Amino acid sequence: MCVSVGSWGVSGVEARRLVLTLYDVFASAYRELYDLVESFDEDLSRGVVDVDEYYREAVVRSMHLDVYFLAGRFNEVLVRHPELLRVLPGAAPAQSPDALYKLLGVLAGVLFRIACGFEGPRRGVLVLLGYSYLGLAGGRPLDAVVFTLASIALARGRRDVAAELLRRVDVDLEGVINFACGAVELAKFLEDRGISSIPE
Repeated sequence: MCVSVGSWGVSGVEARRLVLTLYDVFASAYRELYDLVESFDEDLSRGVVDVDEYYREAVVRSMHLDVYFLAGRFNEVLVRHPELLRVLPGAAPAQSPDALYKLLGVLAGVLFRIACGFEGPRRGVLVLLGYSYLGLAGGRPLDAVVFTLASIALARGRRDVAAELLRRVDVDLEGVINFACGAVELAKFLEDRGISSIPE
């Protein structure tokens, strides 16, 4: 069954494909970042996570996120699979960092809308992943890495680890989830009354 995203007629499946494609680009472009995520997930599975150590690693890895390189890699994927652009009405391939920033921002909005239709942990996992894209879109790579790790921790049922990681970047876990879903509700309220919602 398709999940409508806003008024775009974009299905949840299409949005998920684009999100996974972007993740694959990140993973292939930044092997060290992928290794960090993999190691973090393994430690979560074992139940032993040193938050201080992973925050230090996040600081190191975030310094190597080059948006120009990412834009080029992602553009190659979109040229091969233009159907993915259905998630971005009227958008061109991400040939520049500006286009990539826009793409990441819109993807965050899509994730927020999908996330806020859920209750429980799934809502938080997707909201945090959306914020990781917003971090990249806003030129805050450290936030992006921390939100990604926090999303994984929440998916593994380690709300305590997620909350502790987010505190390192001055973010409250409950507050950030509530804020995202409040913004989604406001956007829907405006759209129901024929008013264009705030750009996502």
